[in-house]
Amino acid sequence: MDSLLNKLINAFGASGHEEKVKDIIKEEMDKIGLNYEEDRMGNVIVNLKSYINSSVDEEKKERVMFSAHMDSIGLIVTYIDENGFAKLGSIGNFSAQSIVNSIASFQNGTLARICCSKEKPEINDLFLDFGFKSREQALEHIKEGNTAVIKGEIINQNGMVMAPALDNRAGCYILIKALQTLVEKIKKDNKILENIKKENREYYFVFSSQSQLGGRGARAAAYKLEPDYAIVIDVESAEDTSANKSKFKIGQGVGIKIMDRTLVVHPEVKDMLYNTAKENNIKFQYVVGQEGTDGATIHKEASGAKTGILSLACRYLHTPEEMIDLKDVEDAINMIVSLIIKK
Repeated sequence: MDSLLNKLINAFGASGHEEKVKDIIKEEMDKIGLNYEEDRMGNVIVNLKSYINSSVDEEKKERVMFSAHMDSIGLIVTYIDENGFAKLGSIGNFSAQSIVNSIASFQNGTLARICCSKEKPEINDLFLDFGFKSREQALEHIKEGNTAVIKGEIINQNGMVMAPALDNRAGCYILIKALQTLVEKIKKDNKILENIKKENREYYFVFSSQSQLGGRGARAAAYKLEPDYAIVIDVESAEDTSANKSKFKIGQGVGIKIMDRTLVVHPEVKDMLYNTAKENNIKFQYVVGQEGTDGATIHKEASGAKTGILSLACRYLHTPEEMIDLKDVEDAINMIVSLIIKK
């Protein structure tokens, strides 16, 4: 497994606290010489204009925005009792049961066991056990309002990766690798650069913040950039184990979403993704999703954006042991590169 994906997974990045993830992304952009900015919402926006679009016709140009969110689900401390136990609130939408008996990790390195007081708990039934003896001892390490992420082991086996926070560090990894591949190809063949310029498009790659809190970062980025087209890269639940019969399966290619509970994908974008996959022999599958994505807010901003979703099949979503297939990751990278570098 690429060490970059490992670093992204291990970076602390609960919603609103994506600094460590941003640092990794900025470092990778510096390595390949791409310009970026960070807006007031904490989004990192990479603009390819200075690299490949210097001759864009401003009156006829189209703006294309690729987007992947940086943040993960998390926990927030709401109360510390006299015995040093901490009550919790949730950051993001997930099942409380799925994280019981896991380890919560705070930004300062403090760890705690996630415990529950009921057989079928809700988030209010969960508490953290640090092994502290008192509230005073706990306050030396954490305070009300501190956030934590779910800690888990990273397992790379048979081309599969099992880890926490693959939602959506896998999407960030896909965007970074697509940018690296684009730069490498352009450096090797100047004709590619000339062909891209003929498309008369501006390309933006957005690493967005606070998706788990309603897509706040992506919404702000879309308002600022006013894209004509937007393509969101995110994971989607694959219930394809022996106990289920999901049509969306890991290892069967990148997903081209048709609709989910927050968005009906624009037919023009769906066809664009389909044609790109067919022309470049990229393995894909159609998805009718259960999850919402940042596409829900992006497509409504400013005067609207024609929005599509590239989905990465992920088992055991929002647990410490999410699972993806690296072949699907490669298919997603190839799809993005092929959308920009046309045959």
